[in-house]
Amino acid sequence: MSIYILDSERIKSMIDNNEFDLIIDIRNEEYYLNGHLPKAINIPMNEINDKIDFLADYKDKKILLYCGIGSQSKAACKVLSINGFNKLYSLFGGIKDYKYELEK
Repeated sequence: MSIYILDSERIKSMIDNNEFDLIIDIRNEEYYLNGHLPKAINIPMNEINDKIDFLADYKDKKILLYCGIGSQSKAACKVLSINGFNKLYSLFGGIKDYKYELEK
């Protein structure tokens, strides 16, 4: 099991270098629509368990999960880890600590 918790500077660099195979915003849709990381899809935390099959192709790929302040994304990483995902990343401090431009 590998869960990496990285700061916004490192995450921004990895996004810029296309190092993530999937980026998941686990906040509710209204927050996602108000601004999210580049290329992120929205799967709210309460839907993660229901999306395991949908995400199956990414079990051995790099997945970044993030939330508002960083605590829920760590929990989501643990859920995926238990289900066999092994390259998981969480944004330390969540999107509130991400100092770069967001997409809408």
